[in-house]
Amino acid sequence: MPWVAWVAIIAIIVFGLTQIVSMATGRPLPWGSDSEEELEALRKRLKKLEKRGVAELEEPKIPTKAEENMSKEDRWRLDMLEARLEELEKQKRDKKDDGDN
Repeated sequence: MPWVAWVAIIAIIVFGLTQIVSMATGRPLPWGSDSEEELEALRKRLKKLEKRGVAELEEPKIPTKAEENMSKEDRWRLDMLEARLEELEKQKRDKKDDGDN
């Protein structure tokens, strides 16, 4: 193997080892991204959101039984209206066909 290949192999191994060590220790690499600055920005943003109040950050709620029933009732009504529309369109086509003959 040429010496360039050995240099590349050693570089890959060293890089992999540093990644494993940084992951195991939980400390970021010195040349890594500005994660500390990002974390501080996110902390500041979180504090601002917490100061605004809970009203803006409502959690998603589970629908009540009444809401579920209303939803089922709405679907049923929609199905009935669609069936009625199809029936009216069929009658209109039948009348048009009868008128043409």
